[in-house]
Amino acid sequence: MTLDPVTLNAAFVLLALVLGALLVFSWALNQKVRALLPWGAAFCLIASGFAVANLGRPLNSYPALMVGNALGLLSYVALYAGCRSFNDRRGFPVPILAGVVLWVLAYPFIHERHDYRLILVALTTGIYSLLSAWELWRHARQPLASQRIAVVLLILLAIFNIIRTWPGISLTSIPWFDALASRWSSEMALFLVVFTPTLAFMFLSMAKESVEMGYRQAALLDPLTEMPNRRGFMQSAARLIGAREGRPVSCLVFDLDNFKRINDVFGHDAGDNALRLFGQVMAKHLPAQTFGRLGGEEFAAILPVEMEKAVALAEAIRADFSGAGKTTPGPHVPATVSVGCSASTYATLEGLLQEADRALYRAKDHGRDIVMPGFPLRAAQ
Repeated sequence: MTLDPVTLNAAFVLLALVLGALLVFSWALNQKVRALLPWGAAFCLIASGFAVANLGRPLNSYPALMVGNALGLLSYVALYAGCRSFNDRRGFPVPILAGVVLWVLAYPFIHERHDYRLILVALTTGIYSLLSAWELWRHARQPLASQRIAVVLLILLAIFNIIRTWPGISLTSIPWFDALASRWSSEMALFLVVFTPTLAFMFLSMAKESVEMGYRQAALLDPLTEMPNRRGFMQSAARLIGAREGRPVSCLVFDLDNFKRINDVFGHDAGDNALRLFGQVMAKHLPAQTFGRLGGEEFAAILPVEMEKAVALAEAIRADFSGAGKTTPGPHVPATVSVGCSASTYATLEGLLQEADRALYRAKDHGRDIVMPGFPLRAAQ
């Protein structure tokens, strides 16, 4: 198959520009996914680099080759920056620009050697591709299916770039490797036309999947205390109980004492502050995903420990909250908490919550601001 190099070049430049503009437009519509902007810039930069290096210039033009390849390398820097941004990693590691700087410094000495230029550019872009793949795999914040596919694509891109060094380092000729090293061969065109939109689609899919997962997680979160709401807690608790494998599980139910009086006397802002403060105290003493807000002033926790350990943790939370309430700025809010505790090796989540709730009522009857253990539970519960 013989294709006109100029036509192939122009088609790829237009394709990359359209894909870059699509990614930037998607970012403008939903700026929560900041990675779409550098990813869009990466596609625009690679298009600009190919245009400068290959369109409307004399063969081996000194400034066109230097600027064009520098833009191409910058596109890989933007690709890596987008991967960092997608994983919500702040800051930009300046040493990542070393590949671009190396090209600019080395170019005056190698501009007449096609093999040297090929080796330097191909190795540098291969390393950038591997770094981007490592970033998405090692620092992934969410288990996204499209992100795993993007990692595979970036590894393939790294392999592709490293293969392109073959004609520059070997005296042996391999037709397919030689074709991929050529700036515009049919094989090169086929790879770019298929690979480029596939990678852009994966980036868009990652953004969509991330936003949807964020909405699902937000539906399980209490906005005031930023801890799991009742639905989120029940899901986590059910998973923990289902995985206990004959080990004891304890349940704690907390209720802030005289909460209605706090709202009536000091206002709802003081009540909200008390709820937030208690959430912070719970997060300080308990592992993540083991506690949540059931509603109002009531909270709960499920822990893979025996009754004695759970009571000790509840007592530490009670004492810490009582002390923290006295040191908060503003009007003094006499906030305390009562706790009911239950434990069992076989009881269901509903049974544990019911017994802990009964123990909580006994704590209220005994004067509040105390931890009350429940009675042993049987499997039927």
